[in-house]
Amino acid sequence: MGRFLRGALVMVVVLAALAGNAGHRIYHDYQDTLQRRFAMVRDMARLVDDHVHRTVRTADVALDQTAAMVAEAGGPQKVRDLKHWTRLREYAAQVEGADAIWIYDADGRTVLESASFPNRIADFADPSGLEALRGGARLHVGAAQTVRSGGQPPVFPVSRPLYDDEGRFVGMASATIRVDSLTDFYALLGVEFDPLIGVYGPAGEVIARRPPPLESAGKSVAGGLVFQSKLREAPEGQLLLQSVLDGVSRIAAYRTVRDYGLVVLTGIGRDEAMADWRTRTLHTVLETIVGLLAILAMLGWGLRYLDRERKAQVALAEARSAVERTSAERDETARLAAELDKARDMAETARRAAEAANHDKSEFLAGLSHELRTPLNAVIGFSDLIAREAEGPVGTPSYRQYAANVRDSGQHVLELINEILDHARAEAGALALEEGPCDLEDAADFAVRMLTPRAEHAGVLLSAVVEPAVRNLHGDDRRIRQILLNLIANAVKYTPSGGSVTLSAALDDGMPVIRVIDTGLGIPAEDLDRVLEPFARAGNAASREAEGTGLGLPLTKRLVELHGGTLSLRSTLGVGTTVTVRLPASRLLPAALPSGETCAPPVEPAAAPDKAPDTAPDSAAPPPAPAAVPSWAPSSGPLSVLLVDDDPTVRDMVAGLLRGWGHRVIAAANANEALVVLDGPEPLDLLLSDVVMPPGMDGTELARHAARMRPGLPVLLASGFAAHAAGTPSAFGPDVAMIAKPFAIDDLRRQLARIAARQGGSARPATAAGSPSPPPTDRPANRSPGPPRLLIAEDLAINRELLAALFRDSGYAIDLVADGTAAVEAVEAGDYDLVLMDVQMPGMDGLEASRAIRAMPPPRGDLPILALTAGSSQEERRECREAGMNGHVGKPYDREILLRQVARMLDATRSRTGTA
Repeated sequence: MGRFLRGALVMVVVLAALAGNAGHRIYHDYQDTLQRRFAMVRDMARLVDDHVHRTVRTADVALDQTAAMVAEAGGPQKVRDLKHWTRLREYAAQVEGADAIWIYDADGRTVLESASFPNRIADFADPSGLEALRGGARLHVGAAQTVRSGGQPPVFPVSRPLYDDEGRFVGMASATIRVDSLTDFYALLGVEFDPLIGVYGPAGEVIARRPPPLESAGKSVAGGLVFQSKLREAPEGQLLLQSVLDGVSRIAAYRTVRDYGLVVLTGIGRDEAMADWRTRTLHTVLETIVGLLAILAMLGWGLRYLDRERKAQVALAEARSAVERTSAERDETARLAAELDKARDMAETARRAAEAANHDKSEFLAGLSHELRTPLNAVIGFSDLIAREAEGPVGTPSYRQYAANVRDSGQHVLELINEILDHARAEAGALALEEGPCDLEDAADFAVRMLTPRAEHAGVLLSAVVEPAVRNLHGDDRRIRQILLNLIANAVKYTPSGGSVTLSAALDDGMPVIRVIDTGLGIPAEDLDRVLEPFARAGNAASREAEGTGLGLPLTKRLVELHGGTLSLRSTLGVGTTVTVRLPASRLLPAALPSGETCAPPVEPAAAPDKAPDTAPDSAAPPPAPAAVPSWAPSSGPLSVLLVDDDPTVRDMVAGLLRGWGHRVIAAANANEALVVLDGPEPLDLLLSDVVMPPGMDGTELARHAARMRPGLPVLLASGFAAHAAGTPSAFGPDVAMIAKPFAIDDLRRQLARIAARQGGSARPATAAGSPSPPPTDRPANRSPGPPRLLIAEDLAINRELLAALFRDSGYAIDLVADGTAAVEAVEAGDYDLVLMDVQMPGMDGLEASRAIRAMPPPRGDLPILALTAGSSQEERRECREAGMNGHVGKPYDREILLRQVARMLDATRSRTGTA
């Protein structure tokens, strides 16, 4: 009896050990499987969160553009036309998964939508969103809605309010996004299960869900566990969840979408997720049962046939076998886990590679757009006429010809774009230089003039000095100008009001070195290398507030490297940034450009100033492009100049410029130092002083003291502020003149030439080379009263038709001729107030016709002439001035700018001749 009990006790112990081991394995396998499923749905939630945020963000940006368009038009009711509809379609194309962008009035009635024109009749179908937007919400994401047309997937709206100039609510802009663009995202994740993907509003309303519940529109999960408790505890997490919509129990993860308050929920069915574990558990139980039965059989056989020692050996052998099996299974589990981690790493690597490929594509397209120029003369002009219904309601027969003109011109632009795209596909070494002699001083003057309006608007002082030793270079003039424009525009953009941007060019160790120095925000040290990569921006918040794609510096760096040079940055936060461009010494030319030789035409800056078309210069004609003028030295000898400026950078550069021209310079940092020089025996020919020199005495007060201490000493006051530069110096005395900062090289030379001529006894100041100054003229005595009469010479019939339409209802009487010969004959036979002359015409071109008119006796020979030209090169402008033209109007034509230029030229002529 004792033997049986001992055997039974041994058997119970062995059975308990095997059952405990099996239970332990099953429990840990369950926990491991559950954690891996939680990690899977958490990663899914993160990816869906990123996708939803990117989708709503694109809609947010497109709606901001739409709101700007509505504000620009003057309200929602002013955008019901094809021009605004076309722009709305472009905005809608930027939104991922967009169905359409809608514009509603304040009562929710449709004004315009991007999918069709005229728009479908559908009122705003989101009452809660309407109330939220009226209440001041900046952005509202509405619940899923069914499309009225039927057969289409549901959509959800992303809406923002529209306000007028007085801040009153006038309507809404809403982007409707297809729900399946969010829910079908799971197919890209490569998940082996059929997951739940849900996007919900802050209050639990269903925005997007897969699988969709029956009649998902209007559903809400606000009563579920996530919205009742989990979101109050943390903005993200995971849980075991039973859905309130379909009752399915799931392993789930939730996240709150940043910036927009939406909630993303992903999950997989618990039964589906644990199916593998249940299979493994069944196998483990079966193995344990088999093992237990085997042990029972062996123990029974041992009790019967073996003694106590044999039974113990058998039991020990069975236990060892069970332990070995357990170890082997654990090793297999570890191996499978390692393979799973490796597969997950491979999936992450593939995802990053896909993102990098998409980034490269975006970079290519942005670079292509950066280089694109669109000469759309007829397209813009005739489209404007059609949009304004200048010939009557749309449907008038004349619009057919207008439409044909737009079609033909659009085909021309399409060919141009195709050429640029073909060129951009040459991946490596695509940018080729068109090298020749270049004038760096002209390029700097051009860049300063182009960006001065932006700098003045931002309250930034802009200046540039080029030493004569580095003026003449060998390179691509078009790309050199683009380098300077990009660097200066970038510096102005990140310099706060009251700061300064300075461009200097000098020799350094025999190499031409260009530096652009600003007193702006600065760049963090860790970002200095990164900002030279495409699309990269500085990490500080102030820099990120400025607009821009991040292409300016990388593109400039590539252009510099194409010239064999290097570009480097040095910056200090809160102090400013210095960009240094070093070109090889082989780029220097030994002499100035040959007479009449020019380089490639200038280009617009890559980060062009944000200036609307109607911000044309105030003068009747654009400022003349700088010509290749040799370094000036007055015949009466060099001048002795007292230079006063509180900015050491500007003072040193201007001093170097004057010394390079052969003048003697005495520099002073403030008015007190200048008074010491004025009170001394130093001979002086000119006082050149800045106006604003805080603190203490300013330039105007110094000029008054100079008039008392050095009677007759010429004074030249410089100011970078329009209010000073536009003032009259007569209040300070006859010897005081004003000059605007930044200095135009020709303006400074003319002032110095005037003073040198005065010192040498000449009474007439020098004028700029190639700038004729026509004598004052009176209106023809036989000119009958009536509207001003204009003569237009244009060889292309399409442009004559366009100009006739642009001047219709303008109050002018116009005559149209087709070539220069006819223009000369018309001027000889008739009385005109102004001639608009195309430059390029067959036979007698515009230049030759202008010379023929100037050869006529007054008053016809003094008739003002405006050039009509699509070119903007220095050579063409110089030829126009030399031919006697008074200004130019650029193509494509803008009606308001064209009429304003004509009015200014006529006003200038009347004020010069003294006629009414």
